[in-house]
Amino acid sequence: MATLSAGISVSWDSVPFEEVTDLQVQHGGGQPKGRTTAWTDEVGTVSVACLGTTNVSTAKYGERKSLQISGGGVSLTTNAIYEQVTAQPELNGVTRFAVTFRLLDG
Repeated sequence: MATLSAGISVSWDSVPFEEVTDLQVQHGGGQPKGRTTAWTDEVGTVSVACLGTTNVSTAKYGERKSLQISGGGVSLTTNAIYEQVTAQPELNGVTRFAVTFRLLDG
C-alpha cells in the first residue's frame, strides 16, 4: 500500500520550513563507526524544497543544528550541517527554494 505524503513537516533549529513541496532523504552509505571499521562522516543527506523563505539563507551555510522531519513515511531527528541553498525564480510564477543538509553522526 502506498504511503500518503500529506502533512510533511521539516524544522531546522526548531524553526519550520514554509510550504514544503518536496523532500528527499538519503540515510546511510558509509559505516559511521565501529571497532573494526574506519570512521566516516558519510551518514547521508536531506534535500528540502519549499516555497517560503524561512530557513532559506546563505548566512546559515555551515551551521550545525538539529534537523527534525516527520510525515510522508519519514521520521528523523538528527544533527545536520546546512550545506547548500538554491533559488529558482520562475518568470510570472513563484520562486522555488531547495536546501541541502549533510547528516551528522551524533
